[in-house]
Amino acid sequence: MLAQISQFLAVDPSNFPKNEHIIVGDRSQEGGFLIHYFLNLCLKQKRPVVFVGLSQSFSHYNTVAQKLGTNLLLARDENKNLIFIEGLNLLSDCVRLYPSDSTESNSFFSLLKGDITFFLEEIGKSISNFTKLESPNAPVVIVDDLFILLRAGATTRDIIYLVDTLYDLLTSGPNKGSLILLSHLENSDDETDEAWAYMRQMCSIKIEVSDLKSGYCKDVHGQVCTVNHFDQ
Repeated sequence: MLAQISQFLAVDPSNFPKNEHIIVGDRSQEGGFLIHYFLNLCLKQKRPVVFVGLSQSFSHYNTVAQKLGTNLLLARDENKNLIFIEGLNLLSDCVRLYPSDSTESNSFFSLLKGDITFFLEEIGKSISNFTKLESPNAPVVIVDDLFILLRAGATTRDIIYLVDTLYDLLTSGPNKGSLILLSHLENSDDETDEAWAYMRQMCSIKIEVSDLKSGYCKDVHGQVCTVNHFDQ
């Protein structure tokens, strides 16, 4: 399956390009497989990866990765080329009661107040850690699912600021990194559409996963449309 995906996306599975910025829009709840594909591909190429898991737990991603031949525990704890940010834990923290003197250090509590600074700082520190390692391989930041932040209280402006900041962090160093963002679009609204439109302008590859226009099919669950903006 991985070879088929690489062929469809015109991606060399042995040499994932640097400075590639990919957005995945999921309109069918079936697009998550692409995140697992990119994570597996980058780790097998020994690319340093910062993975922000807002949709599932680390154990879920690791279970899927093992089926694809990659051990995330090994990558995180021994090889040190994976930093996993437990977005679900941070999201659960924001609904707990915190004394007033502890809220300043909680990124998602700040997010709910319209401040995305701490969340950005956490990702920025992770990228900086890879920079200090002086790895010859360009870093990759993967976020699954970016628009969960919208549902958690962030604004479109926050999302655009987050995307811009990640883009700048990855492209400012000598080793041009890559950004891969998954966003669920099946329940889109004005804020979702505005953020997605902005992301389309900055990406090099846009991928959309949707249901079949012809309706349900037993053997085919959906369709994938990809646009390489550099080829247009």
